[in-house]
Formats: sequence, structure tokens, C-alpha cells
Amino acid sequence: LYMDIETVNRFLNPDISMMQGVGDMEVTEEENTLAIQMGHILSAKVLELGMDAVVPAMRDPEIPSSVGQFHIVPYAMPAAQQPYVVDDPVIQARLARVYEQEQTGELEEPNTMVVACASSVCTSEQALDVKPQSSSERIVLYVCGGGFVSSDTALLKWHYMRVSQELGQRVFVPRYHVAPAHVFPRAIHDVYTAFMYLVQQGFQAQDITVLGISAGANIALAVVELLRIQKEPEPSRIVVVAPCVDLTLSMDSWTRNHDKCVLGYIPVDNPHSMPRVYYGDVESGVDVLAMLRHPLLSPLFGRVHTGPPLQIHSGTCDALADDAVALAQHVPHAELITYPGRNHYTILRGKQQLDAMYAHMRRFIQTPCSE
Repeated sequence: LYMDIETVNRFLNPDISMMQGVGDMEVTEEENTLAIQMGHILSAKVLELGMDAVVPAMRDPEIPSSVGQFHIVPYAMPAAQQPYVVDDPVIQARLARVYEQEQTGELEEPNTMVVACASSVCTSEQALDVKPQSSSERIVLYVCGGGFVSSDTALLKWHYMRVSQELGQRVFVPRYHVAPAHVFPRAIHDVYTAFMYLVQQGFQAQDITVLGISAGANIALAVVELLRIQKEPEPSRIVVVAPCVDLTLSMDSWTRNHDKCVLGYIPVDNPHSMPRVYYGDVESGVDVLAMLRHPLLSPLFGRVHTGPPLQIHSGTCDALADDAVALAQHVPHAELITYPGRNHYTILRGKQQLDAMYAHMRRFIQTPCSE
């Protein structure tokens, strides 16, 4: 397989900022083909070993101060955060274990989040202060994708800085823990705790928009479901891009778009498949396929969504295209926006594409919620 070394380096090691980022550069046919080939070749190893063990670590791009501020800050579970209570005893046990470990300080790695703020939104000092700048400040809680094995914070640094600029809001990005070292439900707990921490800091839930990308969309929707279960305030709105909401991988687009998308297909009966790596070791007596239909793993199979307004972005050539369509059908008030010819890689590429996506997000987020 011949791969142009310059293109490979650009794909694996983008030296990027918001001003010179890969986001605004349109994908060439050669680069798209390369991305698909690499995605299919690397999928199994990435899921088995973790992203950092297979793909060289992305260089952490410098963001010029003239563009915006980028900080990493710690956060902790609020003392008032209640133990989880869910309907499934296996998931209940897993959630209880993570909660107890967090409460007793036994979790081996602290929680941190990125605060991204465009220069047009706030100063460096304001960006560092994880408290509302006013009583009505609106913010974005951004949940990165990465197939549950990478939280993509360096790779997508240009994107959430751009989101801050385009939406005129600060963006908070939990650096949630990932599989295979940290399996379900650790990522959900990390993001749920980040939401509760921001509320504890003084933000109103109705002033928070949750934005989830790919696997991050799965986690984001699971967190909102868990907020409902826990009877906690829910965010104002949810935006998902290329959402992965069916971990049984039963949608036709996995096969229909196989040759058009970077996502490689590994069926769930394989322990190295994306859902199985995320779930981790299967408990004795558990039907893993049935378990993967639980709403905290596959939000598509949850209640008919009556929560916050939902906007869905999807490419027609994405392996997850049918996930998006099914989610829109499941949520009566959802808005589905499709992008012809875009796949899981190209949906966040090209200035015209991104300008259109951000315009839809701005309209959705700035439109007052109906009473």
C-alpha cells in the first residue's frame, strides 16, 4: 500500500491551530482514500491496545494568544453529588464502584478539563476562572469523540477553540478516561461529574449546551439520560455530530458505507470490537448483546426523548449515518441535518462545510427554548 509520506504526516501529526488548522482545508480525494485505508487497517489494533499505543501522539498545537486561550484545569466530584441509582443491577454495581472510588480518592488519575476561549469571548484571566463571568453566561460542555479509546483533546483542539469563536461562548472539555484501561461507565461518570461540577461552580443547567462528537455523542446522551434518572437539572440543548448511539452495530450503514468511511467494522461478537472494548470484561451470566441495548450504552434504545431540544449532524457516507436517522426518528422534536458525501472524517473538514455546520449550531443554540 503506497502512502504519500507528506499526507501521512499531515494525517497523523497535524501541526494545527484554529487559524491554520486542518479543519478549514478541504480533504483531497487522495487524503480521503488514505484515511479510509488507514482507518480500516488500524481499527482492530487501536481498539485492542488503545490509541496511544498504535498511533503516534498528536502534537499539542499552540494556540496564539491573539486567537484565544487554552487551559487545563482540575475538577472534582461535588460533595453533594448523589450515588447513582439505575434499573440494571450489573450497571448499578459498576456505577456504584466508580462513585465509591471517586468519593474515597481511590481513582488513580485525577479529573481534568480543558477550558477553551476565543479572544473575542474573554481574557486569559477570565478563561482560567471556572466560574460564571455573569449571572447569565452560557457555555458549551464539549464531549470529544475517539471511539471510546481516545478523548481526542489534542486532535480536536482547533475545533473547540473554533466552536468558542463561532458560538461566542467558553467551551469546557472533560478529559474523560478511556478504554481499554478505563471501561464503561468511567467515561460517563467523568462527564456527568464535570456537568455537576460546573453547576456547583454557579452555572445554571439551562445555560449549558452539551455538544458531543461521535463516541462523545453517545457519552453525552448517556449523561443526559443519567441526569434524568437522578432527577438532576438537564442542559438547555444537545448537539451531536456523527453520533454513535447503537452499540449493537445493527444499522445497515455499517456495511452500506464500509468502503466510503474511515470507520472499520468489527462485529460485536468479537471482543476487540468497539462496543466490547468499551464495555470491558463481561460479567458471568450476562448476555452482552442484550446489555449493549441498555440506554446508558446505546442511547437509541432509551425512552422516547422528551428532554432538551436536540440537533443532529450526519454525513450520508458515514458508517454511523443510520444511527443519526434512527435517533432523529426516536426523538420527536429533533432536527436532523445531513451533509451529502461526507463521512466520519470529512464531516469536520473544509471551510464551506464547517461554516454551514457552525451556522446551524448558532441558530439552534441562540433560538429561545419554547416554554
